[in-house]
Amino acid sequence: MSVSSSATDIANNEDLLFEILVRLPPKSLLCFKCVSKQWLSLISSPQFIVTHIRFRGTPAPSGLLLNNDYLHTPEFHYVPLTHYNHTELTAPPYLSYLGAPRIKILQSCNGLLLCSSAYQKKDPNYELKYFDDFMQTEDDVLLPDSWHVIPTISNSCSQTRIHYSGFRFYVCNPTTRQFKTLSFPFFQYQILALNLAFDPLHSPYFKIVCVLRKNLDSYILHIYNSETNTWNLSPISFYAPMTIYFRDPVFCRRAIHWYSSQQTSLYFDVDKECLNQMPMPRSLTYGTVRYFGESRGHLHLVMSTTSTLELDVFELEKDYSSWSVRYHINLDAIRVAFRDIYGISSNEFLASVLRIIRAEKEEESEAVIFMFGMDCMIVFCNLRDGTLRKHMGLVPSREAVVHNLKNLHSFTDAFPFIETLSTI
Repeated sequence: MSVSSSATDIANNEDLLFEILVRLPPKSLLCFKCVSKQWLSLISSPQFIVTHIRFRGTPAPSGLLLNNDYLHTPEFHYVPLTHYNHTELTAPPYLSYLGAPRIKILQSCNGLLLCSSAYQKKDPNYELKYFDDFMQTEDDVLLPDSWHVIPTISNSCSQTRIHYSGFRFYVCNPTTRQFKTLSFPFFQYQILALNLAFDPLHSPYFKIVCVLRKNLDSYILHIYNSETNTWNLSPISFYAPMTIYFRDPVFCRRAIHWYSSQQTSLYFDVDKECLNQMPMPRSLTYGTVRYFGESRGHLHLVMSTTSTLELDVFELEKDYSSWSVRYHINLDAIRVAFRDIYGISSNEFLASVLRIIRAEKEEESEAVIFMFGMDCMIVFCNLRDGTLRKHMGLVPSREAVVHNLKNLHSFTDAFPFIETLSTI
C-alpha cells in the first residue's frame, strides 16, 4: 500500500482520526481546522472538546501574563514557564479581539480569563475613538446597559489614584479568541469584586461570584451560572472583617479562596454555594503577605516576617486544619548571586514572588521572582536547594515597559496562561 493511500485511509476513518487529533495541543488543532470541513467539524464538536480536555487533564500553565495596568493597548508582558528555545518564544494572542481599550486581567482560571475594560470619565480621545454611539451630555456620558457604573475605584498598582466611572466585564478564552460580555442585573450595592470559578474537568460551564459591600462589614454574594446565563435569585448575605482581600481570589479544589490579614479568612464552596472559614498562618500577626496562589491543587501563601528579604512559603493542609512552612526563600542571597554572576547592579533592589510552581518532582519546584533594580528581570529559584537561573524569555509590550519602569510587579499582576479548547 502506498503512503498516499494510507494517509487517505486514515483521513477517511473518523474514529482513527479522532484518536490521533485528541492527542495534539490546542494550538495545533486550531490550525488543523483549516485542513478541511471534516476536520473543522470534528475539532469543533462538543464531544471532541470534552474528550480533549479530559485527555490532557489539568495542564500546568505554559506562561504568565503580567497586567498592563489599564493602558490604552490591550497588550501584556508574557513570561514563558516551560522549557523553550528562542524560536518558540511567542506570547499568546493579545486581547485586541475584544474591541475594547484599557483592558485589565482580573483573574485567570484553568484557561479562561476574567477581564475588565475601563471607561475613564471626561476623556475626549477615548470617547471619540471607542464610544461614538454614546449619548453625551455636558456632565457625563450615558453608558450602555452592558456597562456597570462604579462611582469610584482605586488603581492599587499606581502611585496616583485614577478614577473610572464605568467598566465592562468579559470572560474570554485567549486560545480560541472566544469571549462573552457579562451583563448584570440592577445591583443596589457597589460591586467590590468579581471572582471566576471554572473547572473544565467537572463541567464545561463557569460561574461568576460577585461580591457586593452593603456597609463596613456586611456583604452580599450574587452568583452567575453560564449554563443558564442567569444570576441567582437568592443572594447570600454574610458578615466579614474588612481585612479579607476579595479582589485577590484563588480557585483551588472547586472553591474560591480569599486571604486575610487576620487569623481567619473565608473560602466559597462553588458546588454547595456556601461559605466556610479558613485559618491563616499564626505568624501573620507580625508578617506581610507577599504571595497567594495555587499550584497542582496546593494552596500557597508567601510571607515576609523578620525581614522583607526572608520569605516563608506556607502550604495549606487539604483538610484546612492549618498551614505549614514548606519552603524558604532568601531574596538577599538571590540579589548577591546575580550581582556576582551577571554583574548586575544591586542598587535600589526590589523583588517580588510572581508564582510558586509545585512540580511533579519535589526537587524541581520553583519560585518565579520579579527583580527590579537598575534593570528588570525574571528569576527562577529552586525551592529545594536555592539554585538560580536567569529567565531569558520576557516578551514585553513596549508601552507596558515604559509605563512600569517605576512599578514593581507583584503576584496580583501575574496570571497563569493555559491553552484550552474550552468554549464560552
